[in-house]
Amino acid sequence: MELLSKNLILLSDGPTLSIEGPQVLYSFELFGMTQQLTASVVVQWFVIAVLGVLFFALGRNLKLKPETKRQALAEMIVGMFDGMVKESMGPKYFRYGPYIGALFMYSLALSYTSFLGFFPPTADISVIGGWGILTFMLVQVNRFKTGGLKRGLSSYMKPTPLTVISEISNPVSQSFRHYGNILAGVVIGGLVFWALEVFIKIPLLIPVPLALYFDLFLGGLQAFVFASLTMVYVAMAEIEPKAVKKA
Repeated sequence: MELLSKNLILLSDGPTLSIEGPQVLYSFELFGMTQQLTASVVVQWFVIAVLGVLFFALGRNLKLKPETKRQALAEMIVGMFDGMVKESMGPKYFRYGPYIGALFMYSLALSYTSFLGFFPPTADISVIGGWGILTFMLVQVNRFKTGGLKRGLSSYMKPTPLTVISEISNPVSQSFRHYGNILAGVVIGGLVFWALEVFIKIPLLIPVPLALYFDLFLGGLQAFVFASLTMVYVAMAEIEPKAVKKA
């Protein structure tokens, strides 16, 4: 009992761990409802600005034949995402290359903001949920574009009416998979750092490999998985044209 009391005193005197999601920077009234400007929004605009400057620098003054390492790097990046789209969706979906590339790079950059001390926006369900809704819209657009209105509507009933539930569950599971893994990394990493400081009293720089796994590897993996699932869902929504009957 005495040991338990000492431990409780230690916990009460030591640092506390609190994970409450993105910080609310500003609240205001709009249309009779309270709106909040969170750190996730600010960090996203920061990342958009950085990526915009980076891509502008890589894409300016391009030559028909690469003459600089900058252009070679730009072509390598574009070729990588075009190859992903061609392999996962087929050559006729080559126009999705810029979107898939932007989605992957954006997700990766947002997750890596944790290295700057920010709460990563990819651990905010409102951010990833928006991407899931966008994927859902792209799926429906491809369905009606390839099958027309009549066949597009009838596809929701094949093989059973439960197909509608599957259409809704795909973007939901896709979003929660990305959000849950990044948030789990934030929570576990925070718990490890907290425990090391409270119980072992060692510098926080020691568990660097753990931080590299959760922040570096996991962020890249989830960006790849989300982009891959987007390509798969959109390609699977394609409705093949009717076979022409021979006389």
